[in-house]
This record gives sequence, C-alpha cells and structure tokens, in this order.
Amino acid sequence: MDERLESIDVAENDDGSRRRFLSRSAIAGGALLTLGSGAGLSMAQEDGEDADEEESPLFDDEEGTDVDVLNYALTLEHLENAFYRMGLETFDAEDFLESDATIISTEEDAEVLYENLETIGEHEAAHVSLLTQVVELLGGTPVEEAEYDFGVEDVAGFMSLASTLENTGVAAYAGAAPAIESPDLLRTALGVHSVEARHAAVVAAAGGGDPYPNVVDDPAAQSDVLAAVGPLIVSEDMEEEEEEEEEEEEEGEGSENGDEGENGTPTGTPNGTENGSETGTPTGTPNGTETGTPNGTATGTPDGDA
Repeated sequence: MDERLESIDVAENDDGSRRRFLSRSAIAGGALLTLGSGAGLSMAQEDGEDADEEESPLFDDEEGTDVDVLNYALTLEHLENAFYRMGLETFDAEDFLESDATIISTEEDAEVLYENLETIGEHEAAHVSLLTQVVELLGGTPVEEAEYDFGVEDVAGFMSLASTLENTGVAAYAGAAPAIESPDLLRTALGVHSVEARHAAVVAAAGGGDPYPNVVDDPAAQSDVLAAVGPLIVSEDMEEEEEEEEEEEEEGEGSENGDEGENGTPTGTPNGTENGSETGTPTGTPNGTETGTPNGTATGTPDGDA
C-alpha cells in the first residue's frame, strides 16, 4: 500500500491536467480497494460495461471533480463517525437493554447489539481515513471534522438519529455516485455505499423497524442531504449568533439599571453631577472653578495667575 501511495507522480511534465487526474484516480481507486479489504470493506471486482445514465446526477456541483464528490462523502462520514463515537461514550449495553427503543430483551442480545454498534463506529472511522487519503492522493484538501450538536439525551434519541443518518448516507451515496468520473473510484464508492446500507438495516432492525422498507431506494440530492444534516453542525455563524444574543441580553439588563448614568444619577455623568463636570462643580471645569482654567483660576491662565 505504501508503495502505491509513493508511486503517485506529480511530475512537472504536464500532458493535460485531466489525463493526469484520471491516472491518479485509477491509482487512488486501487489504493482504496487495498485499504478497504483490510477494514472489512472488500468487494467483488467483476468487470462490466458501464451503463450511461440518462438522468443528471443528483450532485449539485456539475463543474466539480471527483475530489468534490469525495469531500461531500467525507463530510457525511465525519458526521457519522462523530455520532457513533459520542453514542458509544454515552451509553453502554445495559442502557440499550433497559430502553423501550430497542427490541433487546436479554443481556446477551444487548451485548451483541452494542458490539454491532462498535463495528459500525469502526467502519465510519475507516471510511473517514480512506476518503481522507484518497482526496490527498488526488491532490485535494480533505474537509475536516466539524463541531456537532446531536441533541441526544437517551437511547431512543440515539437510535432514531442513527437510523436517520444511515438512511441519509445511503441515499446520498446513491445520488452522488453518478457524478464520479473515475471507474475505479466509482466502484469503491459503491462498495462503501453497500456497507452503509448494511448499517442502516442493522440499526432499523434493532429498533424494531423495517430493515428493507423498499424494493428500490430513492437517491437523494446533495442540497437535500446537506439541508437535512445542517442543523447538526455547529457553524461559526451559529456560535457568533449565540454570543451576540448573550451580549444583547447583558446590554438589555444593563440598560434597565443604567439609564440614569453609571452611578444612578439623573444626568448620567461620571461622578453624579448635574452638569457632567468631573468634580461636581456647577461650571464643569476640571478643578471645580467657574472659569474652567487648568489650575482653577478665574482667568484661565496655565499657572492660575489672574
């Protein structure tokens, strides 16, 4: 595997960026297959003719490259990876046994379910690693894991969101796969897609749902998928909005007590005088004289001479 990674040549001899990109895509696809076989993601590699899709792919960035599609998939894998990491840290097998959100009735079954969830979590982490490496192999910059707010408080919430995320991931891969131009990367993406479908079936069955509700599943458009998962991602804008709301609340509380000035005087002057002078004299001069000279004289001369 290391030899394959090192064999990618970013030579300066440019015979066309697209040709070089496709060549690197083929190597990256092979690299993914090698990695996938060691992570429980092996797949059959029968050769076959590619069928032309008459319908446009459900991937919004039509001018994008395979890197854009892979980064889209990586965004979802980061989300799922973080979700299972959170869930497995929050709940144990006994929690799933005691919850009404699962069909588990024995400790043995609870252990099996928990092990299955651990395996799913390991798969999601492996998907993140694989996609990250391939994006880098293709000369792109992998998207990073964001900050998330899953809002999960109990096993019922975890199982419900797990089912939603898995089914969303399955539909997302189905929608974006036709936009992949490299046959090697496409085969690998479909291999990951099938594993995500297995995850969805396991989660649905454990929660008492239907593991295979449709004969043919519908793909999902990129815009719909991102809109669905968007509320789970804590963006910088959301953090800024929360900070602004807190500041406005503090300012609102301060205005209720500060309309009369810093010390509660009717005028709002620093020391509570009616005319705003620093020492409270009627004239407002710095040292309390009627003329306002620097040293308190009646003439206003610098040294106080009349």
